[in-house]
Amino acid sequence: MSRAAVCALALVAACGTPQLKQHVPELSKNLPATLEAERPKEGDPRTVKLRIYADPAVRALPKWREEITDQVDYASQLLTPLLGVRLSVDKLVDWTRTGDPHEALRQLAELDKGDGVTWVLGYIAAGDTATKAMSELGDAQPLGHHVIVRGWAEKPETDALAATLPDLKDAERVEVINAHRRHKQTVVLVHMLAATLGAIAETDPQWLQNPTYSPKQVGFSERNRELLQLAIDERVTDGTDQVIAKKLLEAIEKSEWGGWVAADKEQVVNRLRNVIDANRAGRTATDIPPAAYDQVTRIRELARQGKIDDATAELDNVLAAYPGNSSLVQLKCELLLAARPPAAPPGTKPAPTRELYGVTNPKTRAACARVSELAPGDPGPHLAVGEALMAAGDRTGARAELLLAEGKIANLPTGAEAAWKKIIGLYQRMGWLTWTEDAIAKAKLDKDPIALTITQTRNRYGVPRGTKLVTPDQEGALVTAVKKALEQIYASKYPDAEKTLAAADKTWPGAPGLAAARCDLGLRMGQAEVAKAACARALAAYPDESWALYLSGTLAFKDASGTKAGIELLKKAIAVDPDLGQAWRTLAKAYARAKDKPALEQLAKDYQAKFGQALPR
Repeated sequence: MSRAAVCALALVAACGTPQLKQHVPELSKNLPATLEAERPKEGDPRTVKLRIYADPAVRALPKWREEITDQVDYASQLLTPLLGVRLSVDKLVDWTRTGDPHEALRQLAELDKGDGVTWVLGYIAAGDTATKAMSELGDAQPLGHHVIVRGWAEKPETDALAATLPDLKDAERVEVINAHRRHKQTVVLVHMLAATLGAIAETDPQWLQNPTYSPKQVGFSERNRELLQLAIDERVTDGTDQVIAKKLLEAIEKSEWGGWVAADKEQVVNRLRNVIDANRAGRTATDIPPAAYDQVTRIRELARQGKIDDATAELDNVLAAYPGNSSLVQLKCELLLAARPPAAPPGTKPAPTRELYGVTNPKTRAACARVSELAPGDPGPHLAVGEALMAAGDRTGARAELLLAEGKIANLPTGAEAAWKKIIGLYQRMGWLTWTEDAIAKAKLDKDPIALTITQTRNRYGVPRGTKLVTPDQEGALVTAVKKALEQIYASKYPDAEKTLAAADKTWPGAPGLAAARCDLGLRMGQAEVAKAACARALAAYPDESWALYLSGTLAFKDASGTKAGIELLKKAIAVDPDLGQAWRTLAKAYARAKDKPALEQLAKDYQAKFGQALPR
């Protein structure tokens, strides 16, 4: 039985009748999970105050005060170990609210500005049906200070639950339903509180920020917990919304994570950007007008669904009201870049204008150029156009746009690292080793894993930095040629490999990676002297060519006196290319041949740590 089930059973047993306690084991599968923090926070909790409003429908319920207080207490039992904060009710206030429940959040914010408390909560009438959609169970906004929780829909919820329960005694049924009521209402409360702290909707149905309620929900993902901790730490020390927004954006953009719902992440990020000061250095893009936010959110959703024409038409309506807003023009630039021509009807030829879509469309380029006119210091349009040109195969045009973007990234008040990583990723995708390294250096991201990957690519395929043998824009093509030749060699397609190498030699004569591939070809064809000469050429041109080092070590062992020299060559191959497993395994055989047991045992330990498996002997 899970810890959550044990805790839930303890709660029911403590509160239930003697008859229920006797049947606790049988009821475990019918109880909701227990809210809990996986890694409890140490230290004394800080108190945060709540002011709670209850509308007439809520106040008409029996024991409504006790139930709300109990739910707040249960939420506090989670948040205290999770974030180091204890919830305290400042006061419960009668609220004469009426009207559309979807207007309740706005009404609450107008009624109480939240002075003296961290949150203002509003409890309103339940819906007419049982629902699991969080959007219908409550309301809150990122960086908001107000939260709406809808009441428990007694009959619909009870009927829905009863249909899932086995034949229970009346007392047992009441206790189980009460446990579900307590869990669901508290989960909604915590979900909405988390939304005000920047939490993003989560994909796992057992996480509390999932858009759909489940009785199995227990806690938050680690990424959302980080956001919650950051935001609440600022709030309890009177940090401004602008400071919180900037820190949350940095935390969200520090790395990609697949556990968030993409559409909600975009919404949260946009909300945070709207909070940040619009006075940006170098006149970067102005924020989207708050009045247009919901419409822009809908436009982005249409684009996500591939309905680019519909999204563009709606955006044009917004732009009519805000023609000089650079963020809106940037959005139009992005939409037009994503546009694709309609499919030609069956049996007909494509229209000549079919190619004038996306980055090739003059209207698209004009819209993107307009962004630069409105916000000349913003790298956004250059990044968007550069990526589109890259996808269209215009490498020269892409490089020019990305260089322009590089020169403007320093103007960004937040998200500079994310912009650099975008450029670095695009350069790496194109195989531009030198330009990737240059961008890493400019961004001061020397410890980024991509930096190590680039170094190992240079060493594995023989592309030394600063060489005149290949221009930066052709480095990827050279690596591809070396890989192709090696694949043909592994498949014993030696004539094909020879043709590939001969063609590549004409383009990049003297390239170390090509010489190392010839070394491999000669070795496999039994031409030891040819192989040695080719490896020697590779290492003369690039001493860190790891494949040539590995092959040279292997060749050295063909001579009984070459064991020591071979070992040194293999050790260097591993040093410059730690992922070259062949060198590790060949070195193990060399140590065994030299009867160097201590060295072999240490190599085995290092191999296990590196590759997560035992070293073959």
